[in-house]
Amino acid sequence: MLNRMIIILLILLLSVFSKSVSAKEMKPGEFLVLCYHAVPFQASPGDSFSVPQEKFIEQMEYLRTHGYHPVSLDDILRAREDKKRLPDKPVLLTFDDAYISYYEFVLPLLNELDYPSVLAVVGKFIYDPPKGLPESLMSWKQIKEVGSHDLVEVISHSFDLHKGIQYNPQGNTGSAVSVRAYLTDKKAYETEKEYRRRIRIDFMKQKNLFRRKLGFAPGAIVWPYGRYNSISMEIARKSGAGVMFGLKHGFAHFNELNEVKRNLVENASIEDFIKMVNDPDWYKPVIRAVQIDMDLIYDPESYEKTDQNLGRLIDRLVELKVNTVFLKAFADLEGTGSVKSVYFPNRALPVQADILSHAVHQIMIRDMKVYAWMPTLSIELPDQELNGKLKVLELAGGKPATADSKYKRLTPFSDDVISVVQTLYEDLAVHTQVHGILFQDDAYLSDTEDFHPLALTAYKETFTHDMLSGSINKNPELAKKWARYKTEVLINFTDELKKVVREYRPNVFFARNLYAGVLEDPKSESKFAQDYELFLENYDQVVVMAYSRMKKIRQRSKWLKKLVSNAKGFPDGIDKTVFKIQTYDWKKEVWIKDGVILEELRDILSSGGRHLAYYPDDFRVEKPGIEILKLEMSTQSDPFLP
Repeated sequence: MLNRMIIILLILLLSVFSKSVSAKEMKPGEFLVLCYHAVPFQASPGDSFSVPQEKFIEQMEYLRTHGYHPVSLDDILRAREDKKRLPDKPVLLTFDDAYISYYEFVLPLLNELDYPSVLAVVGKFIYDPPKGLPESLMSWKQIKEVGSHDLVEVISHSFDLHKGIQYNPQGNTGSAVSVRAYLTDKKAYETEKEYRRRIRIDFMKQKNLFRRKLGFAPGAIVWPYGRYNSISMEIARKSGAGVMFGLKHGFAHFNELNEVKRNLVENASIEDFIKMVNDPDWYKPVIRAVQIDMDLIYDPESYEKTDQNLGRLIDRLVELKVNTVFLKAFADLEGTGSVKSVYFPNRALPVQADILSHAVHQIMIRDMKVYAWMPTLSIELPDQELNGKLKVLELAGGKPATADSKYKRLTPFSDDVISVVQTLYEDLAVHTQVHGILFQDDAYLSDTEDFHPLALTAYKETFTHDMLSGSINKNPELAKKWARYKTEVLINFTDELKKVVREYRPNVFFARNLYAGVLEDPKSESKFAQDYELFLENYDQVVVMAYSRMKKIRQRSKWLKKLVSNAKGFPDGIDKTVFKIQTYDWKKEVWIKDGVILEELRDILSSGGRHLAYYPDDFRVEKPGIEILKLEMSTQSDPFLP
């Protein structure tokens, strides 16, 4: 135990934080949760999760002298029940894994400051610690001792889920809570029933262990690695966990205790700590994204060749130093735009090859976020008769006919369509660890669509049948209302897809492609049933397809700058918009010169754009040339650093 006078002396010596920092005000019911791990005397080189004791004292002193008030978990629960009022700027201090430094250093210091804290224990770790830990763990005797302290609450960090398990045929490992195991002996994936049983048994073991060693069952859980899903949450609730902690940054709220936001404290500067506690959302990195075709990686003749292709692509992405990849999750080897198969196990479409989860994993471990680029309506069902009955229809010559457009789509007005696409998205979420979803640009309806019988039935709730007889576009006001109605139908359609994805990937982001003409001219909503302002309200990112050559734009620089200028006119327009440019001229079938691409990227940035993306990219021919592009696509300040 530390001598009390030494602790006080250290605090006094480090009371140097008098500078004022603008703080984001917490709303009623909000509180800040900080996540710590080991707090050793000195952290080992490369150990970013251990906070050295000197830095920890600095951080506690900053909280003490700047109006922050550490609270207990019980304080928060009582405040939710309106039995107690939280103080201004409440902070909950949590410590994962039960490192010995909590017992020897942290708790004595917090005791002097009268600061409550939460200790999360991995049951199996205590008697069978994994290799590579930064320091020793506490014993059950020590855990019981600190658990009897008025300022400490001991909770669960799972019994044996703080580990990775194999989740695909290629041997990649993911969080045991959030992935379905791949059973190598059966060459099959864990079923939902088997997954539920595995999670349920872990909770039962942890509860029994706590009762034997500590005399009580844990009433809260810290999810290992911050990963969880709707099934694990359901099992946790039934096991008595009323509070569940993740690792999503931001302020927590006492009405959202099933998904408590928690901010990871790393071995960083005091300046970064100050920024984080004053505004957990302060760091908003720019997006530098490349959109990639899985079809280029996949080799139907050889898995080894497929893996080699993936390696070549990743080497290219690492050298380019981007931070985001929009990765095509479906196959379109014939280039028809109709999606007949995908690259992940699912119950809706044939599997071209089970390689998406491996590709996502290999990219994400290189510190890049991966969005699955997914179809919404341009899906061709295996049942051709059903597929024909569910297609989007347009009015041609006064009679319904199959739409002759870029994408042959299914009608969004059909419950059957919603069901099958939801199944596809649900299985994607089950089998991959994607950070986000990019909705394909097939989610549109032209001004002559959709005249499917199911669509006509839906329209009658707002429009009369006579108005849909072909004269609707002769009435500007009605045409405007009709376009808005269809825009909202498509947004609602993607909302249904979001729901099933969030069941398994609750922290996933959603982006949607937007035709540039809609941002260029709001009246274009009638052509596509898309609206920029509504997209900003309903998606985390809006990816504007700024394909100047597709639109036959002559003054490209002026056009790009105008797009950015238009985005500035909307709240969050710049912060949420990714401007995606083309690097290949599909009409002329030639790659655009690297210098020209760089000029377009700089046109966007110089006029105030923040986020950039480009498409396509082909590692096989090394196009576009990344030596030039990384001047603006690299996330490093000096793109030529190793």
